[in-house]
Amino acid sequence: MEEADALRSTNPTAFALAISRLRKDQNQATPGQLHYLRFLEAYGEGYQGRFDRAIESLIELNESVQEPSLKLRVLMLIANSAAATRNFPVGLSYLDKSLELAASEAITPSLRRKTYAVGALLYNQLGQYDLGMRYADLAFAETDPPRQRCAARQLYLEAALGLGQWPDSDDTANSAIDYCTSQGELGFSNLIRTYLAKNLARTGRKDEARLLLEAHIKEASETRYPRLISEFHSLLAEYSFDAGMLDSAERSANTALEASRNNAFSLPRVAAHRVLHEIALQRGDLQRALDEYRHYAEADKAYLDDVKARELAFQQSRNEVQQKDQAIALLSKQNEVLKLEQQVAHTSAQNTRLLLLLLGVVLAGIGYWAYKIKRVQMAFRRQAQTDGLTGISNRRHFRDAADAQLKRCGESGREAALVLLDLDNFKLINDRHGHAAGDWVLKQVAEACKAVCRDGDLCGRLGGEEFGILSCGGDADAARRIADRCRERLAAIDASQVGHDQRITASFGCTTSRRSGYVFETMFTDADTAMYRAKGSGRDRVVLHADDATPPTPPAVHGRLETSPG
Repeated sequence: MEEADALRSTNPTAFALAISRLRKDQNQATPGQLHYLRFLEAYGEGYQGRFDRAIESLIELNESVQEPSLKLRVLMLIANSAAATRNFPVGLSYLDKSLELAASEAITPSLRRKTYAVGALLYNQLGQYDLGMRYADLAFAETDPPRQRCAARQLYLEAALGLGQWPDSDDTANSAIDYCTSQGELGFSNLIRTYLAKNLARTGRKDEARLLLEAHIKEASETRYPRLISEFHSLLAEYSFDAGMLDSAERSANTALEASRNNAFSLPRVAAHRVLHEIALQRGDLQRALDEYRHYAEADKAYLDDVKARELAFQQSRNEVQQKDQAIALLSKQNEVLKLEQQVAHTSAQNTRLLLLLLGVVLAGIGYWAYKIKRVQMAFRRQAQTDGLTGISNRRHFRDAADAQLKRCGESGREAALVLLDLDNFKLINDRHGHAAGDWVLKQVAEACKAVCRDGDLCGRLGGEEFGILSCGGDADAARRIADRCRERLAAIDASQVGHDQRITASFGCTTSRRSGYVFETMFTDADTAMYRAKGSGRDRVVLHADDATPPTPPAVHGRLETSPG
């Protein structure tokens, strides 16, 4: 079993054969050995992508395992597998249990550092790269086995890339790649290559990035690790497209989609559909370009929703930990009160007055902590309802508020108007001037949307560069006026301070309850369809749903608009 354990990631085929042989001899195993075998079998299930089956088996195993080291490994694998299925609340819960057990004296320093590596992995997936880097640092030691050292370096470099703190020289990454390759840990070495390729591309060396990935694509494919394969091919698709290698880019994009078919929330799927859309446009296949753009939009929204879900899971987990700590503090205070009551029962009236005073202090403390808990809950509620970048409603809160407002409008017989807008050529701003410039533009657009809203209107960021405005009491003319005023305010944004010398424009889609009814999903679909008509008609214009007789509102200022999705 120790030999099979050592083969887990270096030789998946040999690992599977070893597990098969062990099953034949399991009648001769001790209870502890059977627990070990069940752990290895669960790992194999997870490696093949059957995480739900692995988690179910591991949770059952956790109830029977008593040996601290194996129990800790079971807890870590549950946390890891739960993260892989996007069940981050469960992952964070079992991570906390793992870290608590890892602190005991029964755990070896090497196994404790493995626990830190799981923490780094989970926090990196949640986008909490500062925590991921801290735990990755704690997970590394020269005395640990090669696999553990490779995992720690891979997680550290992933966090460094996420934080924008990539080392000044690529020597650190290349050294880690060489070491992991020499130890047969091809999964780790090729994950690090994807980070190195991203950094090369980010610093203007896309050809180097493409050649690096092409040189090792076979090696990455042989790991049979879907996450790695989809990441490799999605990056190759982007860099090959930028180099004008359309056939190669198309093959890589399709391979990335196949490898990520079980993960609808992955960024490689978003990138792959975007590349296929661009390829279809260049080839003049407009129908396929439209189909791929729809897939791209769906994948992008799914990815953004998943990012929000991860942020909410992390916030909820931290809130639960804080509430748990506060509850422990309250229980501790209550225990102190009980001890004092027992003492006061045998004392004089003076001690009785002292007891009353202490009880007053405790009650004040309880009231204070209750107030603090309520404040924290309200703060997290606000965070869950607003977009962290622009400060306006996020997609979920906008939809909930819109449902309520449409119901009121319907009951009172008032008409309602919905305006959707999607920024034109926004990707060019990010690509040319960086994400900081893109974030600045998004904030300005949010301010422009708020400025055209009346009292009682709803305004929200629905994902990426898409925004929405819902106005109760507005008809079709009001919807068009809102969109036109918003267009004027977008055109007035001076983006030269972030290096962008072109006007900020957007494509608008409008509908009303008279045309679409008072169901938000129907209004959203109709407005979205109109918005895509605006995109297809040349961008920077307003289209009203089902208004086929009226041409889209042309741009206020004519100028060259570069061809790019969104």
